[in-house]
Amino acid sequence: MRCVIVSVVGYHNAGKTTLVEKLIPELQRRGLKVGYLKHDPKGHGTTDKPGRDTDRIFKVSHKVALLSPHGLTLWEKREEDPTKVIQEYFSDCEVVILEGWKSLQGVKKVVVGDLQVEGLRVEGVQDLRKVVEYILGAG
Repeated sequence: MRCVIVSVVGYHNAGKTTLVEKLIPELQRRGLKVGYLKHDPKGHGTTDKPGRDTDRIFKVSHKVALLSPHGLTLWEKREEDPTKVIQEYFSDCEVVILEGWKSLQGVKKVVVGDLQVEGLRVEGVQDLRKVVEYILGAG
């Protein structure tokens, strides 16, 4: 199976994250390795609390990472192209779920709510089975 990229899109508080939160374990139960990449177009994501170590260093460095017993967090200054990030960091995944990027061309889209974008329209978690079939099928 080649890597399937699907973008879950919708207005703020439409239920995108809730759907993704249920979708990932369902895909994993089917034996798939799943990655997730969230869009932060307004730059609200932070490296650390303002003024703390990683925040201070990221202001002067191109790359900053935080390694802990539970994982690696990497911050890198780069252009906003999710397909390049997927190629670089998610090449071992069979499915990569994007949250956002409603204008991104060439990927399947799951549209939560009434956002006027082409794709599979769903109401939310109650349509989980339909979303899984869309991702894994020819849809």
